[in-house]
Amino acid sequence: MSAVIHPRLESNSGFKQQVANSFSAACQSYMQGARLQQQVALDALAMLPKAQNGHLLDLGCGPGWLHPRFADHCSSFTAVDLSAGMLKKAAQAALAQSYLQADAQQLPLADSSVDTVFSSLMLQWCTEPAAVFAEIARVLSPGGKVVITTLVDGTLTELAQAFASLDSYPHVSRFFPVDAIKQAALTANAMHWQFELRRYPLYYPDVQSLARELKLLGANQVAGRRNGLTGKGYWLQLAQAYETRRTMLGLPASYQVLIISGVKHGS
Repeated sequence: MSAVIHPRLESNSGFKQQVANSFSAACQSYMQGARLQQQVALDALAMLPKAQNGHLLDLGCGPGWLHPRFADHCSSFTAVDLSAGMLKKAAQAALAQSYLQADAQQLPLADSSVDTVFSSLMLQWCTEPAAVFAEIARVLSPGGKVVITTLVDGTLTELAQAFASLDSYPHVSRFFPVDAIKQAALTANAMHWQFELRRYPLYYPDVQSLARELKLLGANQVAGRRNGLTGKGYWLQLAQAYETRRTMLGLPASYQVLIISGVKHGS
């Protein structure tokens, strides 16, 4: 069993480096804010068949909190992440056969070398989703299964609307539309895909709590720019704008999650 970090970042654009750095910086605090990530990953894992044989690829493994649960779905697994910090955190448990620092759009794995691919809330940080789907199809063995989740357009729409009432700057990430992700997946014609869109609403006592959670996750560094006035007065205006959306449960923040499941055609 290896807990060695293998660096492989050959096509390292500025955006990829920003993503890697942001999540590395958040590797210690990540689980404090990962309510959505845990809900979505557990829902996705439940869609994988239970089997105690075969090799699984965890694509975008994060800090590895889910790894003990993989024992019900494989006999061994490889953990991959773009972030060195996240990999080091995951490797502390030494559960994976190997930990690879790699770009999901260019995996350092052989063709047909894994039986299952699992990837939760990683794809939205990739600029070329079609390349990710192509790599998944390449490394999966015939008959292999995959479950992927990704944030799509409509995520954090309440926050975006509150910002839009104050200025025209892009404060919140613009995620790919559902149809764009579907079309990207369908370019991997070795696969049979199914798609399900789910809405995950979370609630916060105030807008500052939402902002703190995004910061704990590292997503605040890659989830849009905070241009213009951002001082105390601005945040007070934002809080007032968001307050109109309050429910009995608190201030809502909706996440639109596309769950993608697939099977590779047999040989």
